[in-house]
Amino acid sequence: MMRMKAFLFSLPLTLFVLTSCGGSRVMAPPRDTVAPDVVALIGGEPFTLAEFETQYTRTSGDRTQASGDSMGTYVDFLERYVDYRLKVKKALELGLDQDPRIVEEVDNYRRQLARPYLLEREVTEPLLRDLYAKQQLVVDASHILIRLDDNASPADTLDAYHRLSALRDSALAGADFGDLAIRYSEDPSAKGNGLGERGHLGYFSGGRMVKAFEDWAFRTPVGEVSPVFRSPYGYHLVLVHDRKARPDDIRIAHIMIRPGGRTHADTLAALARVDSIRGLLAKGESFADLARALSDDPSSGKSGGDLGFISYDSRLIQNMKDTAFALENINDISEPILTPYGYHLIQLTGRREHRSYEESIEDLKKDIGRLPRVKQAEDAFARRLLKKNGLSVDTALVMSVFAPYTPDSLQQALSSLTLPDTVAATTFARLGTLTYTLDDLLGFAKSRRLVRKPTIDAVVLDLMDRFFKDVAVDAEVEHLEARDAQFRQTMEEFKNGLLLFRLMEDSVWTAAAQDSMGLRAYFDAHADAYWFPDRTRLIGLYANSDSVLNAFAAGLDAGRPFEELVAEVHAGGHHSFRYDTTLVAGTTNSVFDKGLDLAPGGHTAAMPYTRGFILLIHAGTEPARPKRFEEARAEVLNEYQKILEAHMLDRLRRRYSVVTYPDRLVNAFKAAPAEANVGSTQ
Repeated sequence: MMRMKAFLFSLPLTLFVLTSCGGSRVMAPPRDTVAPDVVALIGGEPFTLAEFETQYTRTSGDRTQASGDSMGTYVDFLERYVDYRLKVKKALELGLDQDPRIVEEVDNYRRQLARPYLLEREVTEPLLRDLYAKQQLVVDASHILIRLDDNASPADTLDAYHRLSALRDSALAGADFGDLAIRYSEDPSAKGNGLGERGHLGYFSGGRMVKAFEDWAFRTPVGEVSPVFRSPYGYHLVLVHDRKARPDDIRIAHIMIRPGGRTHADTLAALARVDSIRGLLAKGESFADLARALSDDPSSGKSGGDLGFISYDSRLIQNMKDTAFALENINDISEPILTPYGYHLIQLTGRREHRSYEESIEDLKKDIGRLPRVKQAEDAFARRLLKKNGLSVDTALVMSVFAPYTPDSLQQALSSLTLPDTVAATTFARLGTLTYTLDDLLGFAKSRRLVRKPTIDAVVLDLMDRFFKDVAVDAEVEHLEARDAQFRQTMEEFKNGLLLFRLMEDSVWTAAAQDSMGLRAYFDAHADAYWFPDRTRLIGLYANSDSVLNAFAAGLDAGRPFEELVAEVHAGGHHSFRYDTTLVAGTTNSVFDKGLDLAPGGHTAAMPYTRGFILLIHAGTEPARPKRFEEARAEVLNEYQKILEAHMLDRLRRRYSVVTYPDRLVNAFKAAPAEANVGSTQ
């Protein structure tokens, strides 16, 4: 009883320090005057059902999953969210948002997040969705290419365009597209006899071609010829033969029989082997076993002929692919087919449906990561921003600064190049309301590697192009909170998280840890709750070599004293050897569980452990006993902190007259969600 009194006496003194700051109390209005969609009032501010649903789904995943949760779960979340809002109010009241450390951390987080967030939203996400949509289709197309270097002169560029325009006119007039490809295409495959022959590329899906080519192939109507368009390779024409939904991927295995030579007899011998295998298959023998034993393809034969999953636009030999996709049922086996490698029997072993966008997202990211389209899309986005905001440039001024240099000498001079103050401060460009000086451009140049170009003018124009694309994105980043509600909410939540951590650290965690009298009083009042259960005492012996531990175990089995064996191991120079004692109360899902079933005095064998070995000895049982204050301090501190936090929240709820209406949560996730205004950066 005296211990409880001591606790009750000390606790209010501590709490008085934590909760003594004043403030007028907000009065709650009568329930019948509160709008029916309000589920809580916090300091007179309504928290609506729609807001509840938004916050709840941010933690639960989606509305479908959230709609299946219980009322009890909803109510618990509501109470915890109200507590969260109260803590934020308290932190703002204390001015923690003005703390220089928090301001700096928020600024650092924004710098790290904002640009990647903007590019993810405006560039990467559209590319991923575009690629996924195209990967649901396949296009069969032919093309004609007129090659053109990136640095081609305007005259050469125009000439290439006119040449291909003339070929397009011929194709539209009825000339055979394949004949035109053989005669005029500068893609070497057009004149070969494999993929690309006569310009025919076969079926392909999204991600197989450069984006400009892919866009026109998927955009041009079936049976028609595209306009002339440019890619990094030059100018193209595309004739689309077919476009259809991409069939499901299939898994196949094959048995290949290679003729021993090129004579007719060799061919007949190979066919005889194929017929023999087909006979064995007809008798029920395993395709995989026969592939391992008889296939002349060593790489697939050892895995039962398995070729894995193939897509409809894979680069498998065309007649093998056509035959494989013609098989209807799992385990169906094809007729023999001939390829340049020999005769094949193909078995259909699996089929998989296309995955959803969400299921495909990681693979899509890998796909676009290996393609140049991300950089191209970032450049296009930056150019749209430049056009939207209005860019004006004094190009002649910039050229006059760099005119004394050659392309090679400018790169060498950049590290030490400085401009006179009056020149450096000269404005050479404006973007919206922003201005840029020559010193800004020079600083950018020093932080980048110049692109090799034939003339200094070309080098400087490229430098300015990269500079303006960079600053255009930076300018958009500066306005991100105002234009994008989702980003604004992300930043607000990050800042609030810092505020809550700081509030709890100052008002609860540190206060509790420093209140030695309160902690001791709480322990004294609840000492019966802090006990060690029965624990098994295990001695763990550790060494790099299992031979050391095996010798130690043999000594124990021979009855030699533990201390004598330890001294002997140390005398032998085994520096990695050590031992310690661990008290285990129950199973731990670790190696120590191996010692729990031993009889007292027993030991395990040497077992692999981390980078060496361990041997466990059962050294008896330590009976249950009450914990001393020092042993229970961490648990006491945790409970004491909960009490201080609960008291703080109770005071805040009373001060702000918090009212919750949990019965109204019965309508949660029943109606269709309202359209969210998440803002736009377009």
